[in-house]
Amino acid sequence: MATACGHDVERCEKPWGAVHTPADLAIDGHQAVTVVHSETSTGALQPLAELARAVDVPLLVDSVSGAGGVAVEMDARGLAYVCTGAQKALALPPGLAFAAASERLLELARGADRRGLYLDLLEYERQAPPFTPAISLLYALDVQLQRVASEGLAARFARHQRMAERTWAWAASARERLGVELEVLAPEGCRSPTVTCIRLPDPFTGPELVRRLRERGYAVAPGYGRLKETTFRIGHMGEQTPDTLEGLLAACDEALVG
Repeated sequence: MATACGHDVERCEKPWGAVHTPADLAIDGHQAVTVVHSETSTGALQPLAELARAVDVPLLVDSVSGAGGVAVEMDARGLAYVCTGAQKALALPPGLAFAAASERLLELARGADRRGLYLDLLEYERQAPPFTPAISLLYALDVQLQRVASEGLAARFARHQRMAERTWAWAASARERLGVELEVLAPEGCRSPTVTCIRLPDPFTGPELVRRLRERGYAVAPGYGRLKETTFRIGHMGEQTPDTLEGLLAACDEALVG
């Protein structure tokens, strides 16, 4: 998006599944840094707190598959901007996006040109929203936020963490149980509580495993992009529970040996 608006952009890329370190952000002369918090494609979780402390420019965060399933702590970490979507850990149908901007970022926006139209933060601050929203989804959001409040954020985050750890343990024990070597793509300590990307051995492929699970009544996703053929992804987020996850993992066992 920054490139489309004509800004000079420098990419700091890591191998898929790896995360950035503060040393990666030892930069100078930049106006902002953007980062993906929970990577839906790889299951990696960026260390937001460490990255935020490493930069003195606004940190703009995509937490589409993070917010609602893991703590973001925008104010405590001094994040300038955080955006997310309805369809991931908030467990709503797709069609809504949410964003929070700090006063520091809004002040920078007031002096900036090339802000675009549809995503101009100042327009959203002036009248929210400046365009007709998905009204029916806002009613659904109201109900869902009551459910989130009833569960409690700490309990919600803990539930997501339990499901993630169960998924990682299941993958680690597959060789002993099934004779199938599975590997969680993101390294330990850098894994998202909401989604896990798992590498498959030959001759399994992501699309084939997805097909077998669909036949058993479960929907998961193959890997994304270059990972499509070699991985699959389990989304343990939103309204999923440890019990529903156990059903999926049992179906995965059947699909891997069947």
